[in-house]
Amino acid sequence: MLTQAILIGLIAAFGKFDCQLGTLYAFRPIVLCPLVGLVLGDLQTGLAVGASLELLFMGSVSIGAYVPPNETVGGVLACAFAIQLGQGTETAIALAMPIAVLSLTIGNITNALFAVFVDMADKFALKGNLKGIYAVHWGLGLWGCLEYFLLCGGAFYLGSGAIQAVSYTHLRAH
Repeated sequence: MLTQAILIGLIAAFGKFDCQLGTLYAFRPIVLCPLVGLVLGDLQTGLAVGASLELLFMGSVSIGAYVPPNETVGGVLACAFAIQLGQGTETAIALAMPIAVLSLTIGNITNALFAVFVDMADKFALKGNLKGIYAVHWGLGLWGCLEYFLLCGGAFYLGSGAIQAVSYTHLRAH
């Protein structure tokens, strides 16, 4: 279980790292959910969930001051929990948006705390210090990767007992 949680955290971190590389769209559920499926031994469900969640999050784009729910964390965790429950796309769709909104809230809090680094980058820019700007960029990016790793890996590891209890209760009821 710990190994799977670490791998799921790494998949989420890979999704966040995509932003550091110029947004190659590897952060989307259609890319990440099949990887989750591979880790959890159910590629077919990972593919189906990834395609369905891609449709759910298709319109999630940042326009102006609007920041959409976090499709990376929402997709990875919804897919992981759906596979762990032995359920399909319906369960993943039900879980994805609440997880994505909660992750957005956590991200907004951490982003507010790190506004000081944006000021540092501005000061480096005024001085023409390109290396300083790169250091801030990569520092914030690596922090984001760590944040996604801890969110997804930790939630999967700590939440798996609750998910299994729900699954057991559901099976007993039927």
